[in-house]
Amino acid sequence: MYRRRGYRRSRRRREELRAYMQRILTGVMVICIIIVCVTVAARTRKATQRVEAETALMQAQAVIVKTETVKETVKQLQEDVAYAGVNKEEERQDSVIIIDPGHGGVDGGCVFDNIVEKDINRLIAAQVVARLREMGYQAELARQGDEFVNVLERVETANRKDALLYVSIHQNSCEDRSVRGIETWYDGSDTAKDSGRLAQLIQQETVRETDAVSRELVSESDLCVTSKSSMPACLIETGFLSNREEREKLVTKEYRDKLADGIAGGIHMYLNSDE
Repeated sequence: MYRRRGYRRSRRRREELRAYMQRILTGVMVICIIIVCVTVAARTRKATQRVEAETALMQAQAVIVKTETVKETVKQLQEDVAYAGVNKEEERQDSVIIIDPGHGGVDGGCVFDNIVEKDINRLIAAQVVARLREMGYQAELARQGDEFVNVLERVETANRKDALLYVSIHQNSCEDRSVRGIETWYDGSDTAKDSGRLAQLIQQETVRETDAVSRELVSESDLCVTSKSSMPACLIETGFLSNREEREKLVTKEYRDKLADGIAGGIHMYLNSDE
C-alpha cells in the first residue's frame, strides 16, 4: 500500500512538472510571437516612411520641373505679345516659317528621369520662333501649348498656308546610353524642294553653336513631316535624352538657347544664300 501511494505521488509530481513546463513553453512561444510581430511592424513602418519620403521627394521634383516649365511658357507668351506688334513692312518674307515642336499632349515622346521629350521640344521651338522674329521673319508654332495635334494635320495646315519652310524639332533615344549627338532628317527622294540643303545648313549651324557631336544627315522618305510637306522641310533630333550628359544639358535654358540660335541661323543661311 505504501509503495502504491508513493508511486502515485511521484506520478502526480511528474504530471504537475510536465504541465508547468508546458505553460512555460507556451509563454515563451507567445513572447517570441509578440517580438516577431513587433519587429515586422517596425520594419513595415520604416519601409512605409521611406516610401512616403521618396514619394514626397518625387512630387516635389515634379513640382519644380512644372514650375520651371510654366515660367518658361509665361516668358515666351510675353515675348510673343511683344513681337506681335512688329510692322509687317519690315518683315523679310511674306510666307510664314512653321516650327513644329514634336509630339504633344498625350503623346509625350521619349521620357528619361522624368524629362519628357514634348516639353523640351516646345521650349526649343518657342525660342527658335523668337529668334526668327527678331530677324524679321514671320514664324509660328505648329502646336500651341501642350496640346495633341495629329502630325498629318500639322503638315496639311502648313501646306494650306503655303508656308515658306517647315522644321520639326525632336529628341532622340537609344538603348546604348553612350550614343549622343545631333542628326537631321529630310526627304532625299524629292530634290525639287531642296530639303537636303536646308537640313545640311541647320545641322551645320546647330553643331557649331553647341559644339555637340555631329552624327549624320539622314535621307528618309517615310517621315510624314518631310514627305507630305509641299515646302522644304526637315526634322532635327537635337540630342539623346537617353544619354545622361546630353539630358543634363537639354534641361538648361543656356543650352536650349544655343540650339535655337543654331536652328534659326541655319534657316537664315538657307534663305539668304546670296548674302
